[in-house]
Amino acid sequence: MRTFVISDIHGKNALFRKALKSVKLKKTDTLVILGDLIDRGEDSKGVLDTIFLLKDNGFKVELVLGNHEKMFLDSFNNDEEHTKWMINGGDRTLMSFLTSKIKNIPKRYIELINSSKYYLLKDDFILVHAGLNMKIQDPFSDIQTILWERKPKELLNEEWLGSRIIIHGHTPQKKADIISQLNENIIGIDNGNYLNKKNGYGSLSILELNSLEIQFIDEN
Repeated sequence: MRTFVISDIHGKNALFRKALKSVKLKKTDTLVILGDLIDRGEDSKGVLDTIFLLKDNGFKVELVLGNHEKMFLDSFNNDEEHTKWMINGGDRTLMSFLTSKIKNIPKRYIELINSSKYYLLKDDFILVHAGLNMKIQDPFSDIQTILWERKPKELLNEEWLGSRIIIHGHTPQKKADIISQLNENIIGIDNGNYLNKKNGYGSLSILELNSLEIQFIDEN
């Protein structure tokens, strides 16, 4: 059984589907998405619909909460948080639902996002969106770091981590830098699919967890 990990799809549904086809995802596989399903790209609704389709057809999909999902939920629950979400790409998500009001998004989408976990443990892997604060007694209690950290390697505590490996997204990294981390104990897999390809970014990466083999999926 294979486990595939994707992060930071950011509304790129066509690219997401292309990645699933590239690895020939099977019902015996598990797909883990490390947050930021939505915002910035043109089809956040489509990404969520693809997840519904997978689940409805018996595929195993597990969701980790990203900071963009957190902003989405905060905006849904508190009008004062709406502007923050808008300036971080929330406007594109609303456009994909053909509405200007978050309250018009059907309940099933809210419930899907709300079902996301802050982290997942898979064998010797810890799967989070952004990072883990290993400098405190309970790293899993620091939700701010889990969702927003930009320099997770600065929080490494090798004694606490032991032989485990952290897989995260959130901070876009060049392809070469991602590949160079595949033998390290903290691996970031976000290649910034919305960024300029000429600078080593611009793809959606999909990682097979047990083999640590990674593919970079481009739109063209």
